[in-house]
Amino acid sequence: MSVIPERQPDASTIERTGGPPSRQRLMSVDALRGFDMLWIIGAEYFVTGLAQMSESKVFGFLAGQLRHKDWAGFAFYDLIFPLFVFLVGVSLVFSLSKTIQQEGRAAAYKRIFRRAILLFAIALLYSGGFANEWPNIRLMGVLNRIALCYLFAGLIFCHFN
Repeated sequence: MSVIPERQPDASTIERTGGPPSRQRLMSVDALRGFDMLWIIGAEYFVTGLAQMSESKVFGFLAGQLRHKDWAGFAFYDLIFPLFVFLVGVSLVFSLSKTIQQEGRAAAYKRIFRRAILLFAIALLYSGGFANEWPNIRLMGVLNRIALCYLFAGLIFCHFN
């Protein structure tokens, strides 16, 4: 696995700490996260547009893979959300391990709860917030589920080896 430095140190960082920062990122995780985000933000519309503009069977097949199958099949599109949740879990291991090691378990709890609450709140606002009455508020959208997955996985990670 290759790692790349997150940023180049400036002179003040080197003077303060006695050396360059040791923060490194796993390039393969960042690349896979970027690939997944490409599909989340709407790359399927680009592929669908290419399929509509051309009569190519390749683009037709790819466009078919980017439509959700209603309980009667499986397509590439159905992997986008689980892949992102997987990436959250992989990233969680690296970031929480470092937080626990450097700042302690209490700081890790604070980070877990802060991120989960913030992500859940952003998800509520994105889906309309409290503009609707109680039964019509969308509580369990995709972002909400990612927030809950992060919360429970982070707490489990803090308590088990």
